[in-house]
Amino acid sequence: MENHDHTLTVKLTKTTIKIIAKNDEKSAEHEIQVNLVLSYYWRKDLPVVEKFLELIEIVVKNSVSRVFPHEKLKIKYGLKANDNLESASSIFVKFLEIKADGTEFKILGESIVLGGIDERNSLSKFTSFRRKIKKVVEKEL
Repeated sequence: MENHDHTLTVKLTKTTIKIIAKNDEKSAEHEIQVNLVLSYYWRKDLPVVEKFLELIEIVVKNSVSRVFPHEKLKIKYGLKANDNLESASSIFVKFLEIKADGTEFKILGESIVLGGIDERNSLSKFTSFRRKIKKVVEKEL
């Protein structure tokens, strides 16, 4: 029986997120310039966190597709935010499972942590415990 090396690695720097998919000797690397992307979302008045999560999902899908062509990608990640997504000043994303047509990719590397300026007023900060997000997101792309 063949031994295959299917991995998805997440590497962070202060300004970038690298997503690297590997299937045996094939590899594909995509880099997200975080400040550039977030600035674009803010300038266009888009829902920043939601759009950023969509971007991460697409980058994972594209990276895996380049090394392991597939029909369906199952992606599962933990999501934490210090408020609802519209008001959150920090989010935490940890990949839990990546499967391409049933083939599991081992997840290596770091969780994605983003933090920004907290522009909520004191009352909003105090009551945010009711709106904090801690959930598992499962999608099929």
